[in-house]
Amino acid sequence: MVIVFGVKVKSCKGAMLQASSELTLSSMRGFRIPMLWSCLIWLGGLSVGSTWSQETQGVMATGDEAVYGANGSAVVPLTDEIQYGILMFTQGGGLTLRRGFYRNAFKISWWGADLLIFKHPKEERITNPVYEDGRSYVYGKVNAMHLFRVWKGGQKLHGEKLRKDAVRLSSLWRYGVTLGLLKPVYMEIGYPDIPYDYIATERYDPTVHYSSNIFGQAQWMYGLDELAVVPGFHASYALDFEYGTERHIQRTLTAGVAVDAFLSPPEIFAASFEQNSRAFVTLFATFELGSNWTR
Repeated sequence: MVIVFGVKVKSCKGAMLQASSELTLSSMRGFRIPMLWSCLIWLGGLSVGSTWSQETQGVMATGDEAVYGANGSAVVPLTDEIQYGILMFTQGGGLTLRRGFYRNAFKISWWGADLLIFKHPKEERITNPVYEDGRSYVYGKVNAMHLFRVWKGGQKLHGEKLRKDAVRLSSLWRYGVTLGLLKPVYMEIGYPDIPYDYIATERYDPTVHYSSNIFGQAQWMYGLDELAVVPGFHASYALDFEYGTERHIQRTLTAGVAVDAFLSPPEIFAASFEQNSRAFVTLFATFELGSNWTR
């Protein structure tokens, strides 16, 4: 090859030089093509690595950006929630149940029900002064009232739990129907006057039953077949604190104020003893357990 490129020869030698040059160029082209593909693959790898790094930085967002998207939707959206527990208020207590549906990451719509024992603020229990084994009773109380509420409500989240031990703060409002369930009070009446010869169970009538012949209140089951219903309206507002340590298992404390208003005053006391009110304003608190999930 050196002899061919270094010495001028005749036409036959020129032909040999041309053939040798074409062979060299072909070999160089064969070497450059693999190098070109290697460069393209290397540049593609840099591009993919840069894109992956940018996406990773997006996932590593902190604060609200780690929970919610730009339109207020949760990154891992919840759709349903249920809670149940006890409700205590300034005039009694009972059970509560609610079922929620997430409208977005910050709002929940609720349907719920409460079944409560209602205690009139004027109630004062006494016993028979002679027969101490008689059950205590409220003198002048002719009906025991229970509240059955069916309500619809909404909840607005003000602070989501961004850490395991954090608390979710929200406001909760409810409105709906209240039914006052009136159950007649039955007493155990002693006959004749003290000392009694026998005891009879009778519906309490303040005009004929007095403290001297009331042995005690009868068992709770008496009067269940004589229930009367007084319809009314319920509204309440509360602050809701959810502090469960697991994302889908909840523990909630709620505190607020409630109003129950009836179309007519429920007769709890006989008219000659106390004036029955049509509306009651109470403070309440609930302790609930529950769960939420994604459908």
